[in-house]
Amino acid sequence: METSSTATANPSHKVSQVLPTNYHLKEKQYIGHVQIGGENYYTEAFDSKEEVLLELRCLEKQTGFEVIKTTQDEGYYPERSIIIEEKYQQSGRTNGLYSGLNMEDGTVPNNSPE
Repeated sequence: METSSTATANPSHKVSQVLPTNYHLKEKQYIGHVQIGGENYYTEAFDSKEEVLLELRCLEKQTGFEVIKTTQDEGYYPERSIIIEEKYQQSGRTNGLYSGLNMEDGTVPNNSPE
């Protein structure tokens, strides 16, 4: 069963990290974890972080971690806020739930510290 809406959409995020198998004991092992969108991949458990880093690098290569583009990588585009505002104006909404909060009812106070 496929849960994604489109096969060509970029995943929202990606993470590569070394995790301990426990946090409360002195004796612990480490595993490598790669997450791409909602998909999780793990390495075997190792006694040292150095061993896990080598295995994690191999796992990143297998999953194509470095070449996958995410929506997080896209950053902020001012054009997007302009498009959202235009759609809000066209919708005829006046409740401020889309964007431009209370633009018709008054000004928004600037209480931010300088």
